[in-house]
Amino acid sequence: MNFNALRHTARILMSLSLLFALTACSSNAPFKKFDANKKIKPSTIAVISGGDDDLDIKLAELISNDLSRRSTFTVMPQSEIAKKIHEYPATIRLVYKLADEQKPVWFGLSEFEKVNAIQDRLKVDYLFVVWNRDFFQGYTAFSTYDYVVPAGNLIEYPGAKVVASSMLYSHSRVGLLKWFRDADYYLVDALENGAEDIVNEFLDVTNSKK
Repeated sequence: MNFNALRHTARILMSLSLLFALTACSSNAPFKKFDANKKIKPSTIAVISGGDDDLDIKLAELISNDLSRRSTFTVMPQSEIAKKIHEYPATIRLVYKLADEQKPVWFGLSEFEKVNAIQDRLKVDYLFVVWNRDFFQGYTAFSTYDYVVPAGNLIEYPGAKVVASSMLYSHSRVGLLKWFRDADYYLVDALENGAEDIVNEFLDVTNSKK
């Protein structure tokens, strides 16, 4: 077996291990309350892009639109958020080293000032700040997958208390039509799948389905 064949086999084995690990990962929670007894009542909410990357912005847009369509929350449109916050999307720095992995807060204490400044402008009951933490490709013997890693935190006001989080791995199988698609087509498709998973779980947890 030549070097290229060995490298290809190794890549497949690593990707299979990665896919298994992602599937089995206990932290794969589309939407989870920190306190199971906490009541999150349908009220006003704004979904905020935590970064200025295109995938962050797209994730906020997808979740916002889906919540508006499917939930009993009063969802502030992204266009209205942009009018009220001229520098939107504001960059709320994402952290990767968590203080508590069971209750993940994806931004540091130093970033709360930015979050609270957004709330001062929007004056909603909940801010749902979301990011896409990463993107990459995974492989099996016969398929290629584009992965995204959406994450988020739900913050309750008044009190500026983080009450829930999102973290999941979402993928899209790269098809034979990839040569005719936009370069980010499958990443966006994976992001759409992840956003749908987040909203589905959000509706169940908050009992806010229309």
